[in-house]
Order: sequence, then structure tokens, then C-alpha cells
Amino acid sequence: MHTEVVRILAVEDNPLQVRKLRMLLSELGYALVGVAPSAPEALALFEQHAPDVVLLDIQLDGDADGVDLALQLNERRPVPLIFVTSLQDRTTFERARAAGPFAFLSKPYDKLLLERSIELAVQHFAQGKAPAEGSGGSPEPADALLPDSLFLRENSRLVKVPYDKILWAEADGSYCHLHTAPRKHTARLTLKDLEEKLPAGRFVRTHRSYLVQAACIESLDLGEGQVWVGGQGVPVGRAYRDELLRRLNLVG
Repeated sequence: MHTEVVRILAVEDNPLQVRKLRMLLSELGYALVGVAPSAPEALALFEQHAPDVVLLDIQLDGDADGVDLALQLNERRPVPLIFVTSLQDRTTFERARAAGPFAFLSKPYDKLLLERSIELAVQHFAQGKAPAEGSGGSPEPADALLPDSLFLRENSRLVKVPYDKILWAEADGSYCHLHTAPRKHTARLTLKDLEEKLPAGRFVRTHRSYLVQAACIESLDLGEGQVWVGGQGVPVGRAYRDELLRRLNLVG
């Protein structure tokens, strides 16, 4: 079944570390979109693949090291950065801290720390939170919010759900079921909390327990009290009918 997993770009010039990283990311269920040994190659892959997370080795050959590269990436678009290094000196840490990473890991790669760092970086970035205390940097929430997706926890990984794939959401107690074109996702949050995280104006309440993407509405049956979305009927409550009709571009 198709899902969109977190996509990671790695900047690493040590072949042994690259093999270890490939193995760990595969075991953790993340998608490694590319590995770059230098800053110029990393910038090219960054533009080509638009990764969700970048793992950066600080020590790189060439004119630009990992910190220099991080600053260049930040100029292109906000993205959660995780620095990885075998260096332990304070000077290196302070330089890296200025780039605003969401985590700072030591080599060799540790599976559990790598998993938790990626998970927290994506979660905090998607929620518009600043990097963890001690990592430095303080991106504004408006810059940090991912422009087109939510990230939902599914078991031990975070799954990317683009806004334009969401057809409707259904409340189920303290959970929400997000129905998308390929599948259904379940998230532990209320429908009200979900509505606050979605782009303003794109989704409309049709019922106390249902939220629909307006652009995906195919038809409205006033007699049955339903809208049809993705071939499925979603209820329209009496309290929400007038607002729904007001927002539709009615003709005739």
C-alpha cells in the first residue's frame, strides 16, 4: 500500500558511514533520496529531490563544510537539519549551532538516536517549533511550517500526508481518521485540533464530526443531507448546511 514516508538527504563523504546509514534508514522505514559527498552535490540533490530532512556531516572536503552548506540550504528553503560529526570540540558546536539544527549527533551512527532525532526534528518542524534547547537557532513558526503536508505518526515512523490528498476527516473520540485518495490514516488528535493545523479556507465543516476539503466536493444532495467526496457520501448536519451553501459558488 502506497504511503509517503519521510524523505532524507544525507551529506556524508565516508563510504563506510554511508553504508551504515543506508542500512539504518532502510531498517527504520525512511526514504534516502540521495547521498552527497560535497556541498555542491548536496545543493544539486536538495533542489532535485526537495527532502524533508537533511543529515549533515560537518567535516566535508572542499571549500564549504557542513556548517557552510547548512547556511546555504536555509537560504533556499527552511528544512530540518541534523548535524552528525566525530568532532567534540566547543568551537565546532558553536559554529554548527548558529545554523539552527534540530539535532546534533556523534558518530558512529546509533540507530535509536538516529530514529528519535529524525522523528523529533520532523515533528517539531511541522508544528512550527524552534530547534531543541542547546541546538541553537530560532526559526519563526511561519517559516518552519511545512507548506503542503502534515506528518502523522504511524507506529515507529512519521508518514507525510500532503494536504491536497486529504478528501475528508472524520472524528472518532480523541482520534481522527483522514481519508485520502490512496488510503485512510488515523491520528491521535481531535477534529478541532486538526482543523487548526490545516490551511485556512481549504477545508469546511459539514458536520460536527466531519471536515471536508472544499475543492474535492463532487456533489451535494440536500434531500439526503450528504456531500459526495471521492465517490463517498459524507453527512451534512443541519447546523452546517447554511455555511456550506454560502461558501459554494451556486448558479441557478
